[in-house]
Amino acid sequence: MQFKLSKYILPSVISMVLVGTYTNIDGFFIGNVTGDDGLAAINIVWPIVALITAIGTGIGVGGSVLLNKLRGANDQKGAAEVRSTLLFLLFAVGVLTGGLLLLCYKPLLVWMGATGTVYDYAADYALIVCIGAVFQIAGAGLVALLRNEQKTYFSMICCIVGLVVHLALDWLLVEKYTLGGVALSTVLSQAVIMVLCLIALRSPDRAKLNKRYIAPILIASTSPLGINFVPSVVLLFTNYFALEAGGTAAVSAYAVMSYAVYTFDYVFQGVCDGIQPVVSYCCGANDQQGERRAIRVGAWVLGVSVAVFMALTPALIAVMPKVFATSGTAEEMMRSGFIIYAFSYPFKAAVKFIGSYYYAVGKTTVSNLLIYADPVVFTPLFLAVLSKVWGMDGIWWSMTFAQVAVTILGAISFLHKKRVR
Repeated sequence: MQFKLSKYILPSVISMVLVGTYTNIDGFFIGNVTGDDGLAAINIVWPIVALITAIGTGIGVGGSVLLNKLRGANDQKGAAEVRSTLLFLLFAVGVLTGGLLLLCYKPLLVWMGATGTVYDYAADYALIVCIGAVFQIAGAGLVALLRNEQKTYFSMICCIVGLVVHLALDWLLVEKYTLGGVALSTVLSQAVIMVLCLIALRSPDRAKLNKRYIAPILIASTSPLGINFVPSVVLLFTNYFALEAGGTAAVSAYAVMSYAVYTFDYVFQGVCDGIQPVVSYCCGANDQQGERRAIRVGAWVLGVSVAVFMALTPALIAVMPKVFATSGTAEEMMRSGFIIYAFSYPFKAAVKFIGSYYYAVGKTTVSNLLIYADPVVFTPLFLAVLSKVWGMDGIWWSMTFAQVAVTILGAISFLHKKRVR
């Protein structure tokens, strides 16, 4: 069994960018139909949506890491059982997650700062998304599994079809149903992806579910879940401080900036997800040369991506406020915000790369330390301090400072790893 990096990185990056495009499309329709209130609502509710998707991606990637390590060690029976167990977990956890969120999404929205019209919009969106959580979790997890089954281009096609369905439904539903229409298009497009993935994954020699793999898969899922969900936890904290500092216009500005910045995040994560199957397989096969080659290629692609995204900053400042129909106040906040955020891109790429490498080789504890240090410690700390010192600019700088801090932590872990060797 051979893994070619070119077969994995490009489809993975395209798939992740398509995922990010969903948000941009939603923001375009919502901004032009409802203005700042709708943009603020979708930004406030987004952590709930992101949690659902991250759970699916986490289980899909976490199970696939274990699956490919077993394949690398030539344990085909164990790999087949992991695959069957992974499929069971995606649907079981999807149903459970949807049920729990339906019970608590209203107080969550209040806790996240939604009030008045913004709350009404956010509640409409959250209700439908929670009802359809199983489709989103299964869809995200199955796309990750397809990539690890060497069906990378089919997984990309599934994402393209899902995007087309999402775009068509937004066009049909948003003007009449506003955020409820956006939520319905999200759920139905993910249901389409889920069905396509299940068709592609059908196998005549199905292995039985093995309960002893449930705990290892769930443990392995904590890191990829975190690396996909952490930006949304950061978003939650930033929304809170932005509301305090600049009101709805500040949250609207942050929402539009996030459409660009988190799209870049998806590219960085796509590169990391692209090398994960290769690194996991090489780790199981004890192929250190193949593992090092994958790391070099990933680092090079990330470096080029960072340079391109930083160069796009002037265009983003000129175009984004007009495309999303923000207010003049929000546009003014975005001018300095985009410039400040550009300084965070190299560190964001480094953090994702280091965290992804550690969970790809099964070092979940180290990976979790790096991934969860940001939302638990660094982001709240810098937001609380810098928002008092520099106002809105301090809020924008908080992301850069937090990413620098986590990068330093990651560099220390790498140096320690080399000394131990």
